[in-house]
Amino acid sequence: MTKNVRIIVIVSFTLLGILCIASGIMYSSLESNNVEEKILVVVEQKQVSNIDDVELKLKNLTIEVNTPLSVKIVDYLDVAVSNEVLANLKLDTSSVNVTEIGTYTYTISYNEKTYQGLVIVKAKEEEPTNTMPTITLKTLNIKLGTALTTDLTNYVVEPLTDEVKATMTLDLSNVNVNLPGTYQYTITYNNSIYTGNVIITEDQPTLSTGIKEEEPTSTDPSLETTPDITTEQTTPTN
Repeated sequence: MTKNVRIIVIVSFTLLGILCIASGIMYSSLESNNVEEKILVVVEQKQVSNIDDVELKLKNLTIEVNTPLSVKIVDYLDVAVSNEVLANLKLDTSSVNVTEIGTYTYTISYNEKTYQGLVIVKAKEEEPTNTMPTITLKTLNIKLGTALTTDLTNYVVEPLTDEVKATMTLDLSNVNVNLPGTYQYTITYNNSIYTGNVIITEDQPTLSTGIKEEEPTSTDPSLETTPDITTEQTTPTN
């Protein structure tokens, strides 16, 4: 009986050892697999344009004489560039004389390269003006008590545009429309004062001639009479 118990105990310990060994092997295997497993992380590097790949293209500018040059480099570039490139550009307009008409060169330097552009200085264009060298004023005849118009076309002989009329000043302060007479008015235009006349007249009453109008004669032939005609003949004297 004792031998059987001992055999059972030995067998039990043996099985327990085998089980522990098997468990240890499985754990080691799992741990080994976990260690070997890796995570692949890819970090993309930001693409930075190669400084050697940038090629500048400059504008040819045309300005009027005495017009200041821009100090903004972007105003001279014909192709847009990044802010990084823009910050490293150097503008040189020292050879441009804006006070004299002509064609000049300017430069922009970048990455040990120098690019050239043109600045054309031209004469200032005269703004078109609807001005006339002189004007001619009219003489106005109006009746007593008639209000004066302020429309300049009634006072100036030449045809006027709205632009020209806007530069004129009409002065009618010396004209008294309630008193007959000849008065002067003025128009100031193009730094000159022009003078015209306004004649105030009153209505004249109808004058009687004292001659009675002849009554119409009858068309009846029986009532017609032939007037006596006396011819006086004058004999010339010797």
